[in-house]
Amino acid sequence: MAHDLFGTFTCPLDEKYRAVLPAKMRDVVTQDQLRAGFWITRGFEGCLMMFLNEDWQRLTRKVELLPFTNDEVRTFKRFFLTPALPVSCDRVGRLGISDSHRAMAGIDRELIWNGGGTYIEIWAPDRWEKFCREKLPEFERVAAKHLDGLFTGLSIVEEKDGGGGAGVGKVDQV
Repeated sequence: MAHDLFGTFTCPLDEKYRAVLPAKMRDVVTQDQLRAGFWITRGFEGCLMMFLNEDWQRLTRKVELLPFTNDEVRTFKRFFLTPALPVSCDRVGRLGISDSHRAMAGIDRELIWNGGGTYIEIWAPDRWEKFCREKLPEFERVAAKHLDGLFTGLSIVEEKDGGGGAGVGKVDQV
């Protein structure tokens, strides 16, 4: 289920290691979803991942269907499911970040929320900057490799300017 959890936001942690979930992220989910809370677990490339409770429940049901007899599946479950902890948003939008999660992600007194659409990544600022420096040069190559055909079903419609030339193209859904 898409939640439109997008954007990058820097946030300080308070003395109790709580961080305010940005209003732009809180506003795209329902009050019931906020009350149900989130799950935080180990992410990839050194970040944490945070899922709405309902999405976490759907995801873990799928993960549990993977064969426990496979050693790669067991390893994945150990690193992804074992550190998972539920968190709830207080009335002002703060979420506590556990000691183990802060240590896992290298978070000290500040973090970065990165919206991934249906989940949120939580990064230590220095790790996020390092990741961007290392991976940004690969962006176009990776996009070409993995997004080829993604825009099938969309057409680019040319608008003509007053002088008969091609104007600005716009994307229309077919």
